Amino acid sequence: MKSTQAKTVIGLEVHVQLSTKSKLFCSCPTEASEPNTAVCGTCLGLPGSKPFLNKKAVEMAVRTALALDCQANREFFFSRKTYFYPDLAKNYQITQFEKPVGENGFVVLSSGKKIRIRRLQLEEDPASLVHEGSAQSSAFSLVDYNRSGIPLVEIVTEPDMDGPKEAREFLNALVVTLDYLGVFVHGKNALKADANISIEGSNRVEVKNVTGFKAVETALLSEEERQRKTISGGKKVARETRGFDEKTGSTFSMREKETEEDYGYIFDPDIPPVSMSEKYLAGLKSSIPELFSQKVEKFKKSGLPDYDARVIASEPVIAGIFEQAIKQVKPLTAAKFLTREVMGILNYNKITPREAGLSEKSIVGLLKMIEGGLVGEKNAKVAMIKHVLEKKDPCDFLEKNNLLLDLGEKEIGKALEEVLAENPRAIADLRAGGAKAVNFIVGQVVRKTKGKANAKIVQELLAKKNQKHLM
Repeated sequence: MKSTQAKTVIGLEVHVQLSTKSKLFCSCPTEASEPNTAVCGTCLGLPGSKPFLNKKAVEMAVRTALALDCQANREFFFSRKTYFYPDLAKNYQITQFEKPVGENGFVVLSSGKKIRIRRLQLEEDPASLVHEGSAQSSAFSLVDYNRSGIPLVEIVTEPDMDGPKEAREFLNALVVTLDYLGVFVHGKNALKADANISIEGSNRVEVKNVTGFKAVETALLSEEERQRKTISGGKKVARETRGFDEKTGSTFSMREKETEEDYGYIFDPDIPPVSMSEKYLAGLKSSIPELFSQKVEKFKKSGLPDYDARVIASEPVIAGIFEQAIKQVKPLTAAKFLTREVMGILNYNKITPREAGLSEKSIVGLLKMIEGGLVGEKNAKVAMIKHVLEKKDPCDFLEKNNLLLDLGEKEIGKALEEVLAENPRAIADLRAGGAKAVNFIVGQVVRKTKGKANAKIVQELLAKKNQKHLM
């Protein structure tokens, strides 16, 4: 019997929908509001229809390969992957096999570990099956060919991940790179993963078509546990393809695992091989922007801790705002507000930075106010919420609603006296050396002045009173 302490081995096949306006082999749009409306003879696999290659999709695939440190093949071609299923009108999928767009790349995890990429290939998406009814009441399926022919890049890793958490981190790192490249819109374009998992020394199992980073991790945790229980019970893990049920958080058997030979790959004679010159490749490589790892190092050099640098660099829009902000305010001022307030507001409202349409100029203006002591943290957050949800300029909002820190020491001192008179117990705690009492009193003064009192000035006035025993 094999040891249940044997190493877990995981590899991923990630299918990423490229953000193009038209499909991979025809001019049909990639977006449609009604089923089976964005289709043509090519999408439907009608006799006599001929595919023609989308140049923009090729550019996106090559740029992705280069950004993932793959060797881009100057020449590649397409093959037919033959299988019979209702979502495949032609009974074959146009993909790549012998010669993909790119090979031998890698993604670096936060630990420094490299996850190798075996190949990156360009292929068409099959149609979408819409299941109706239930197993108890004459279930049937409908086919929507709007998805048929949408361009995908398939990224195949080596089995370098030794746990579900590493698989999730790989996907996170991959999507950040795709976001920087502008070839994929997270939350809009589809991303699915086929996860291959085994316990070292046992058969490999493929968990098919898992959508979402959390779902991938959950599916792998469930399958890892199932395989270990099977082995510890003295049984053999079957080589098979399994699905994932999000409701139960478990995998289920679908069919025996196919081999590459089962698909009968042949060269597609309708699509000429693609050749790229060194000049063309160099042009695509020069179009690649600074990526996550480069941003992290740059931000660390500006004085940010590694964690803050990584959080900011993980969102290209936020990273761009930060780079503009530190030309006018201190890096730590910008980092604190962007990571705690701006990203907190976005996450709470489930809005991506790109969807929010954040104004670089407006946020930098607000940061200048914060650093200049013209606005308190509470009101700055309120102004930012208005900017995210209502597209209002935060600086204009603060000025029009009289929320700036324009109270002088005299007005702040008066508010402080009122708070002290109302909270004798806090005074006793303060005299006894209670640090919490300071925060409480300052908070009450800021609240009484509707956020217009500078907390730093309140602290200074309170410290003077305490030293002179004037309370």
